[in-house]
Order: sequence, then structure tokens, then C-alpha cells
Amino acid sequence: DPFFQESALYRMDGTHRGHCVVVNNHSFTTLSDRRGTNKDADCLRHVFQWLGFKVQRYDNVTKGHLDEILQKYKSLPGHANGDCFVFCVLTHGEFGAVYSSDEALIPIREIMSHFTAQQCPGLAHKPKLFFIQACQGEKIQPSVSIVADAINPENATPSLQDSIPVEADFLLGLATVPGYVSFRHVEEGSWYIQSLYNHLKSLVPRREDILSILTAVNDDVSRQVDRGGTKKQMPQPAFTLRKKLVFPVPKEEL
Repeated sequence: DPFFQESALYRMDGTHRGHCVVVNNHSFTTLSDRRGTNKDADCLRHVFQWLGFKVQRYDNVTKGHLDEILQKYKSLPGHANGDCFVFCVLTHGEFGAVYSSDEALIPIREIMSHFTAQQCPGLAHKPKLFFIQACQGEKIQPSVSIVADAINPENATPSLQDSIPVEADFLLGLATVPGYVSFRHVEEGSWYIQSLYNHLKSLVPRREDILSILTAVNDDVSRQVDRGGTKKQMPQPAFTLRKKLVFPVPKEEL
């Protein structure tokens, strides 16, 4: 199959795999604490380090701090020798946008726009992956152990495609499609991030590409149901990848 020739795969033979940023917002000015998010952040750090990334985690990031992080990573000289870039955001949000810890609402597109080829030449032609566990802020913390964390379906913007830059080599993995809620267990972490973690761990060693892995995550999360048996969640990736992205199999077990 000619599609599987080398040229159809993103190169993964640079000096280093690349950088992975994890923005982990637990506490906010008025919105409820996102209990369980530290479990998600730990899992992301763990799995991306295993995949060879240099992982930097930032907790309770204000709008000002996020701007600094974006400027730092946009102009990082190390991108030139890396294969790839990963940016994860765990926070409250609304469809297509995320909250800083001081409750500024930032469009996902604005975050991603820092890493276009023009803004960040070191990442040109390299895959740029964004994973967002974003939830609608709940004013009152429900007493149950699974909290609904998403948007009001009536106000949803229909297309996720609008959130990603039009140019090539971007992937946005979002915990929910519009009109669905996104769940986070107060001890075990969110359905989406935990599923992403488990599927990277099990499918990278089987040499599955990232879109096959995210399809398995879709299937897994869509089958989960909250305790009441009524609420479902459906993740959705949007992407402009031009090639298959297959992470080299790490030597050690995770």
C-alpha cells in the first residue's frame, strides 16, 4: 500500500521527540474546584514522558501566565530539533474556549494560533497536537462523585473545525462534541484524559497511528455512562494532519 511508505509518515527521528506542555487548572476565582484534575495531569506527564517528550506542567494558570507560556513555547529554539509538539489544557470551559484560573475565556483557536508555521517556524511541517479537557464551570459543586462538566447545548457552536488553524499539521482532541457534557470523576480523573492515557499506553506499542488511537478513545468514552445511566459523552478530534503520526515504541514498559 503506497500510503504506508515512509513519506506518508511524520518523521520521528529528530534529536528529541519534542516538548509537551500541560496546563492544569484546579482552582478558580469563583468557579468550582476541578477535583480529580491532578490525576489527569499526572497521567499526561507520565505517558508523554514515556513517549520521549520533555514535559512541563503548569498549575492554576492565569490569563497573564498563559500568555507568557504561549510566548515562551512559540519562540523556543528547541523546536527545530524536535519531532513534534503537544499542548494539553485541563480546565473549565465552553465549547471552543477555555477558562484561565482567573476566569478569562480564551478561544482554543487563539492558543493554537501561536504555533502556526509563520508564528513558530521551528514547528513548520511538524505535527502539533492539542488535547483539551474543557468543561463548563458549575457554580455549585454537585454532591455526587461524578460531576458534569460541560456546555449548555443550546449555545453550542456547531463546528469544531472553526477552532483549529486552517493550515496543515494540527490536531485538536477535544473531550466533547457540542451538546454533550464532559465528565470528570473527583478521584479517578476525567473519562477523556484517562481513556487517552490508557489507549496511548496500549496502542503505541502496537504501532497504531494517533487517529486510530483517538478513534478507540471515541469508542471507549461513548460507551461510558454516568451513574444515573442517562448522560453520555462523545469526544471529537479535528485535524489538518497530512501524514500518519506513529510514535516510536518506547523501550521500557509504562
